[in-house]
Amino acid sequence: MRTRSSTVMLVGGTSLAILGAVVSVVYFLQPWRTCPDEDSSAGCAMLPLDASIMSAAMVVTLFATAVAIAGAMGRRRTMY
Repeated sequence: MRTRSSTVMLVGGTSLAILGAVVSVVYFLQPWRTCPDEDSSAGCAMLPLDASIMSAAMVVTLFATAVAIAGAMGRRRTMY
């Protein structure tokens, strides 16, 4: 693997993994939700669309982490 492509994989994968993790945490906490029965927004039931967005963000995080690891391994191979 060439150094440029492995660098792009490393930086892009890391950026997407961080973004996916942030989106997952925000959708898990749901700070915009209010419930009449609960004091905190985390106690509210999650809407189906919110659950699908959080699931997609988790999948993106996993794939982006794999891409970042592959980029790091490719970068290590080209250095020697």
